[in-house]
Amino acid sequence: MVVIRVGDHEEEIATAEELERLCRRLREELQRGGCRFNSWYIRIPPDRLLGLLKKAYIKYTQGVVGTGEVIAEFLEEHRLSKSLYRTITPTLSSLGLAASGKFTGAAVEVGRLLAEGKTDEVKTRLRELVLRNCVLKEIMEKAGDCSELEKAVESVLAAYGKSIRFDELKYTAELLKMVHPKCEGCDLRCPTAERLAACVEKLIQLSHPHMRELFEKLDISLLPEHLDHVGVDGSTYLLSVRGTAKHIGMVLIGGPLESADLQQLKTALSRLDEKIAEGVYEVYVKILPILEGEEKCRTLKLLIEVVRGDLERVSKIVKLSS
Repeated sequence: MVVIRVGDHEEEIATAEELERLCRRLREELQRGGCRFNSWYIRIPPDRLLGLLKKAYIKYTQGVVGTGEVIAEFLEEHRLSKSLYRTITPTLSSLGLAASGKFTGAAVEVGRLLAEGKTDEVKTRLRELVLRNCVLKEIMEKAGDCSELEKAVESVLAAYGKSIRFDELKYTAELLKMVHPKCEGCDLRCPTAERLAACVEKLIQLSHPHMRELFEKLDISLLPEHLDHVGVDGSTYLLSVRGTAKHIGMVLIGGPLESADLQQLKTALSRLDEKIAEGVYEVYVKILPILEGEEKCRTLKLLIEVVRGDLERVSKIVKLSS
């Protein structure tokens, strides 16, 4: 039996099933709540952090949960200075990976995922943990895209009155790039909901041939390839005829759906209708990504609906081959 400290209380874990239940509960709590940790301290490279968490899981299976023994052994194995201990422990604490001298259940879970080679799950779990740190959450929200991360780190930390060391800036940005969906680049092979966050522009481009077909059905005399789109936020784009500054429409992107269930599709489309008003623009294009198939490698479909200015509409579902 192993005792793991979770917040202000301790959990006794005797079986793998009990560990799984604890991990699920921790994940649910993280997803429900907002940020929790207000301290900020990232002073180790992300790859070193991941290596330590994998080590923590291996030692956990041997009954060791204390951070001291694991960190000391990790530093010795990698021939690193023992003085790094003082930068590692506050980094772990700021991410909710250690408390009261012990690794948390979240740290053990990330280590297990690393040991099992589940890279995508590791990134998802780390993203949840990062968003529980109020300072890191603010940085991620402030960074419009991946290229803005370093700038966002500097401005947010300066606003907290912190004098920034080069290594702190570097490692904080590297950690956030690892977990920020927009930093992964667009790859539609084996798509996931997280990866699609970096693929909005690509989805709009892939929709053009189908938009043209739907435009023709509604007698809209526009060609999608002659339109430019500019982002308002991650799910809303303004359309204009290329070479002009006049906005003639909008592209609205819905969140990824797990299936093509009819009622689910209707609900998602209705949610996007909240941004549509009769007579304001010539055309609105709604795009809903749909993920189907096996969990390991899913297929991607798009529900594309075109709405004319008088609210006449037509739609189709297409399967993407890429």
